[in-house]
Amino acid sequence: MSERGIPRPHLWPLVLLVMLFVTTAAASPSTRLHYQVHLRLDPLQRTLDAEARIQIDDGEALDLLLNPAMRIESAAIGDDALPPSSSGRAEPQRLHIPAGDPGRTVHLRWLGPLAASPPDMRHEDTLAHRTPTADPQGSFLPASGLWYPVPVRARELAPHSYIVRITTPNGQLGMTAGMPGDTLTEGDDTTIEYNFPYQGRGIDLIAGPYRIADRNTTTQDGRPLLLRTLFHEELMPLETDYLEAVERHLARYEALIGPYPYDSFTVVSSPTPTGFGMPTMTYLGIQVLRLPFIRDTSLAHEVLHNWWGNGVFPDYASGNWSEGLTTFMADYAHAEQQGEDRALEMRLNWLRELSGIPTVADRPLAEFTARHHGVSQAVGYNKAAMLFLMLRDMIGPEAFYAGLRSFWDKHRFDTAGWQDLRIAFETSAGERLDRFFDQWLTRRGLPELRLEAGEGLTLKIVQAGEPWQLDLPLHIETRAGREALIVRIEDSLTSLDLSGHGLPLEARLDPDNRTMRRLDRFEAPPILRELQFARAPQLAIVAPRAMRGDAETLATRLLDDRPRQLSARRAPDPAQPLLVIGEQREVTAWLARHGLPATPEEVAGKGDARMWTHRLPTGAPLAVIATDTPAALALALRPLPHYRQQSWLILEQGRAQSRGTWPAPVRGIKCAPA
Repeated sequence: MSERGIPRPHLWPLVLLVMLFVTTAAASPSTRLHYQVHLRLDPLQRTLDAEARIQIDDGEALDLLLNPAMRIESAAIGDDALPPSSSGRAEPQRLHIPAGDPGRTVHLRWLGPLAASPPDMRHEDTLAHRTPTADPQGSFLPASGLWYPVPVRARELAPHSYIVRITTPNGQLGMTAGMPGDTLTEGDDTTIEYNFPYQGRGIDLIAGPYRIADRNTTTQDGRPLLLRTLFHEELMPLETDYLEAVERHLARYEALIGPYPYDSFTVVSSPTPTGFGMPTMTYLGIQVLRLPFIRDTSLAHEVLHNWWGNGVFPDYASGNWSEGLTTFMADYAHAEQQGEDRALEMRLNWLRELSGIPTVADRPLAEFTARHHGVSQAVGYNKAAMLFLMLRDMIGPEAFYAGLRSFWDKHRFDTAGWQDLRIAFETSAGERLDRFFDQWLTRRGLPELRLEAGEGLTLKIVQAGEPWQLDLPLHIETRAGREALIVRIEDSLTSLDLSGHGLPLEARLDPDNRTMRRLDRFEAPPILRELQFARAPQLAIVAPRAMRGDAETLATRLLDDRPRQLSARRAPDPAQPLLVIGEQREVTAWLARHGLPATPEEVAGKGDARMWTHRLPTGAPLAVIATDTPAALALALRPLPHYRQQSWLILEQGRAQSRGTWPAPVRGIKCAPA
């Protein structure tokens, strides 16, 4: 037992997370359940007291699952009591609702304790943490924590609409997804009601010491639309900026896809480093919301999820397409708006991350369901986004966005898979796309390509292993200038006759990084994330005893795989990835002793903590983190993992002062004598 008698989290919340948010999409959209919930949440006492009336508008049986920490005070169908069952304290309580007449109702009342918010939670921790928590600074009760009786059929969540009436002590305000009603204050309590008339995938409950700002506007098709912020007091100066940004993003996505599907959208602040998107709202950490670029990046991403993921639900059995499509249309679109240099940098980062995934750790895109470590994020977000980029290049923007609009019109508030996307794009493009989708969804790894000079003015494109079908950009430098070609390749060897291109001097394969392919290790500048993906990387901690604990903690946060830690005197294997963490003077001496590169001038003597990377002659990546004091290392623990896409970084008192990536060389093949 943990503090105040609340059970520690067991395995079942993680199992249910998979069950509720991965298999839910298979649930029938015709299922009709409606919840009316009235609850009182006390964040200071960390208690929940609730009752519900559930109307079942079909005759099928179902089960209701409830967190084992809750106590069921009463449960009945009409006048017939329902006894709960559980296989043990660590298992959810289960109420079986037998088949019966449509329109029957279930009445329940339950109450119980809530857990305290974990201290010093990191963003990575929030992905797996689903225990309902309460705190005066912010309470979060996710549906997957079973804070209310969640309906399931055949181990699949049954979609349900709901009205939730939330009472909290004055100074606190609760919320769920949906349209808010009036806020009522009576005595020491504040009450607000939320109406979500759609078939939702669970009720997430949030509360905090919020201040409300709102703006009324209309959707593209003329419906009233309420925009809101629920912010902690220190964020109130940002309310107008966030409301304007939400309105701007909604207008852009309506123009590309179709009218916004809901009647409200709320930005909610969290005291923990969350980054969640739910229907009609997003729940973002206070520190994140303070960052000025978030309004154009993470916020846009979460707004778009109301179309992709919360408007059309992925068929997880065939893979989650929504994260990649949202990354492409939000994150990458923002990079394109900033200019081609920024878009090129993002494409390079995608390819660099994907190229760093070891073959044994890679998974087909169709197997991605949700992010749970660095490799899954690179595949599910970046690889999928690159797929949509190549598809837009191949069929053209007009056919691409026409396909998305028809996909939205057909599958709105329904479940759809990759095959449904393919059909929509085939219809808009007027061509078969089955081979394109099949290879990118079902195959592991990436194409491995190289250019070779043939006889005379012949150029060879060689694919290693089983060939892929690619529309490959090729730039030919001639004495008259540059020619950009698109070459369809589908065999292990493709020969090109360049005699019709003037006098070709040099050929460059995909110099703008628009094709999914494995970069040559010397073609991709090293970044810190390459160490994250490495299998059994080497770890050298070169530090006094006072720093070793924090050094080990930092290594755990940076690396997905367990490292092989080197002894103080053992020389590293130059063919294997290596992470070095320690005190600057000792690190400098250790690198020199083993013939490794010294601290580069970009970071030398700057800040009180610095990180840099290097590519060893074998192609293996080296990353070094060196600090001046134990305190500087402790302050680097939280921010440093957020800079994995950087080649070098300078920190001062835990804040980034400067950062960058090493320039990427563009290598070509000489075609003919100059």
